[in-house]
Amino acid sequence: MKRSLSWLMAAALVLAFGLGALAQPYVMEAETIGQYGGEIRIATLGDPRTFNPYLAKETSSTDVIIGHIFEPLIGRNGVTTAHEPRLAKAWEFSEDGTVWTFYLREGVYWHDGVEFTADDVIFTLDIIYDPEIPNNYRDGMLYPDPIQYRKIDRYTVEFTFPMALATAMDDVSFPIIPKHILEQPWKEGRFNEMWGVDTPPWEIIGTGPFQMVEYRPSERIVMTRNPNYWRVDAEGNPLPYITRFVMYIAGNQDAMRLMFDNRETNIYGVRGTEVDEMQDNAERGGYTIYEGGPTFSTLFVVFNQNELFVPSPKVEWFQNKLFRQAVAHAVDKQSLIDIVFGGRAVPQWSPVSAPNRQFLKEDVKTYPYDLEESRRLLAEAGFTWGPDGRLYDWNGNHVEFTLSTNEGNLQRETFMTLLAEDLTELGMTVHTNPMDFNLLVNQLTSGENWDAIIIGLTGGVDPDGGSNVWQSSGGLHMWNIGRDEPQTEWEARVDEIFEIGRTILDPEERVKVYYEWQDIIAEEVPLIYAVTPLVYAAARNEIKNIEYTAYGGSLHNIHVLWIDN
Repeated sequence: MKRSLSWLMAAALVLAFGLGALAQPYVMEAETIGQYGGEIRIATLGDPRTFNPYLAKETSSTDVIIGHIFEPLIGRNGVTTAHEPRLAKAWEFSEDGTVWTFYLREGVYWHDGVEFTADDVIFTLDIIYDPEIPNNYRDGMLYPDPIQYRKIDRYTVEFTFPMALATAMDDVSFPIIPKHILEQPWKEGRFNEMWGVDTPPWEIIGTGPFQMVEYRPSERIVMTRNPNYWRVDAEGNPLPYITRFVMYIAGNQDAMRLMFDNRETNIYGVRGTEVDEMQDNAERGGYTIYEGGPTFSTLFVVFNQNELFVPSPKVEWFQNKLFRQAVAHAVDKQSLIDIVFGGRAVPQWSPVSAPNRQFLKEDVKTYPYDLEESRRLLAEAGFTWGPDGRLYDWNGNHVEFTLSTNEGNLQRETFMTLLAEDLTELGMTVHTNPMDFNLLVNQLTSGENWDAIIIGLTGGVDPDGGSNVWQSSGGLHMWNIGRDEPQTEWEARVDEIFEIGRTILDPEERVKVYYEWQDIIAEEVPLIYAVTPLVYAAARNEIKNIEYTAYGGSLHNIHVLWIDN
């Protein structure tokens, strides 16, 4: 039974969750009412690994399908980052904050014309909680006990959490998938084979503004407008405005730039080193440069500490905190900022991204570039240098390993080269290995066949969104992947922090526990952070209603983008 909340409980819940209520249809506010037709064309680095949202773990897949093809009950606004209704038009919660009732939009249809209902939501949760289906969403939704969920009626579902959770609204922001398409394969044990890259594109069925119609590996992905999409503009016109959305597979960033210069694409993510030159040519080129500020994304080095996959003596080096701290002091952040990002980046020391002022702890331990300090820490750890200047461990083994990153990403490749040079100066032998992004991600998430990797994470507003990275059992706990239990005391404490953090409703108290987490990570450096880039985008002037932000990017409001012909 829903009742009036006590003042204190109500205040805490509103601060933590907000309140949702919105009549349908959903009106998308836009700077100007658009016209129909035209296409948005962008380029991406690599091919997707899957079109199944519950098997996707990397941006080459999620950037294609999440938001464009599949949608959640609740999402975040790309400008304000506030929660807002999506497939749920409204919601309410019980006095103790544990029972949530979601009222679904009526008249929403899957791409094949079948109506979206509560059955699809219940089925999606069945998939999330199926232990045979490896997915990142389950990692953040286990708590001490899973969510209990049930269908109230055709357009109403109820979730019962084991406790009041500050993260409840983010936790239910999972993409909804169609029961009528996937239930039978699931019952037959074939869900993990569904919607792979070899699936005919028109069989990928969602509720989103676009439906995929073509996929040519290493070439392009083409989506067309969903004519029955549920959003409308301020005048009641159905959205989206654009007819086609094309994603070209470029392979590397130079190719992406060339495609924009040749007008093959009309939106381009500008590298920091390109901003001045492109700004000078913007008027002649017919485009505008948009600045989003520091990104929510992170860039880091990670060493594989799992002895199940890394042989001795390497794993002993990687597990040694002083070794990792020494490497951290060998990351020349200023050179990265100047050379790789054209001066348009800031140093990063914390797992919380620079723009996330609510949770960012400014005074964590830092590792300024200092090779002498690196040498001191290595000596303290028991490493020595031979007459040849090479670095040896306490058993006389030369320190030699492979450092990998994804080929085609020139920023990461340059970072890899710079770091390898400095580690070589410290006496290590570092083999650099640029490789296919999907293969890199596969190695990272399996724990096999890698020593050290330079990669990044997208980041988000709430730290709990990264629980699958930071908790020991998480599917992206990359330095110790595949463990059900913490391998160190500090990992155990981080596990506790994330369990505690999601249950604290008071925002100030919640921030304090995540400050402790940041201090632990800064001390233990399982991820060695580099810099946070400032982000920019170029868009042709014929594209209207662009609202570029660091959080939402160029396409968070693709529903209202339109082409002025």
